[in-house]
Amino acid sequence: ICCINAKEIHLCFAPEATEMILNLLQFFNAPYTITYHNRLARLEFAGKMESIEDVEPGDALIVFSRKSALALAADLEKAYIPASVIYGALPPASRLEEVRRFREHETDVVVATDAIGMGLSLPIRRVVFCETTKFDGTRERKLLPEEIRQIAGRAGRYGIYNKGFVMTLREPTLIERALNEQPPQKKQLI
Repeated sequence: ICCINAKEIHLCFAPEATEMILNLLQFFNAPYTITYHNRLARLEFAGKMESIEDVEPGDALIVFSRKSALALAADLEKAYIPASVIYGALPPASRLEEVRRFREHETDVVVATDAIGMGLSLPIRRVVFCETTKFDGTRERKLLPEEIRQIAGRAGRYGIYNKGFVMTLREPTLIERALNEQPPQKKQLI
């Protein structure tokens, strides 16, 4: 943002980051234009999934470690449900191949860590939180509302799925509350 050699830069972020980004741009006296976009595919909380066997084509099953992702994919394979697997430490070429397999319907579902919320655009109908805690480098903790919203936002792809659904295997109140609450404005960078 601060010294990139480009005529124009587009920043895409959640509305709650507006004040923080504007403070940064004003600090550098950078000209800017704000354009707001609405989500084209509605997002809806669809409740608790009773069993992993209730997965459907187009589902993204979310866990928070490579070990959990590989174990869940193995369980799905035993049930004859082909799955792509995406996690943070997956080499880029392998990640692209897993994305291709899911997009081209060679696999029915994708098992992923929160890495799925970082710039991947996949045709996901439902995001299913299989876990609601993650290790943050120090301790195991519950997911933060902004983490839930970032991951849940992968559901629904305008023109493919005009409505996205969010489900969970556990703690439906945590997930539903995060989706429905109004996030506070972020005032400063970390």
